[in-house]
Amino acid sequence: TVTARTLKLDPVTAHPLLELLKGDTMVRCGLYQRRDSNPKRFDSSNCILTCKGFSCGQHYWEVIVGARNHWRVGIIKGTVSRKGKLNKSPENGVWLIGLKEGKVYEAFSLPRATLPLTTRPQRIGIYLHYEKGELSFYNADNPDELSPIYTFQAEFQGQLYPIVDLCWPERGPYSPPIILPVPTAKV
Repeated sequence: TVTARTLKLDPVTAHPLLELLKGDTMVRCGLYQRRDSNPKRFDSSNCILTCKGFSCGQHYWEVIVGARNHWRVGIIKGTVSRKGKLNKSPENGVWLIGLKEGKVYEAFSLPRATLPLTTRPQRIGIYLHYEKGELSFYNADNPDELSPIYTFQAEFQGQLYPIVDLCWPERGPYSPPIILPVPTAKV
């Protein structure tokens, strides 16, 4: 059975430009903050992981990307280095889709795939079936009718963590946040 997850973001992993709000369920780019440079913290890519990771089972969660023009969401192996620029490909234990410059949707597969989306989803549904090796992304704007965006096939091993990458632009007080809501879709 699928478990619908309401996830919290892990401040220990947050890049120093990321600001957490609403009980660690919302993140936006803010002012640079002095933070300890522990091995779990991203120091170059504007990324943050959730507190909870998965090493088996079927899980579904949602990410509200809203009006942001630049974002990436997906999963990452717990063993991937958080130092330096994040190498975004399945070969490196990173499975992402994203929006670039408010125009181009892409899957960070090898080679990268441009996704032919005709609408601009505000809410992305993410479904992980660990044993089957599937990670699927959906437009979850209509909770009664998830519309498929892209599916990765992989052999997963070890702990996997949901990741949010705010990319580099859209900083400051008017930076649209990314939110991890209570999932609304029926899975």
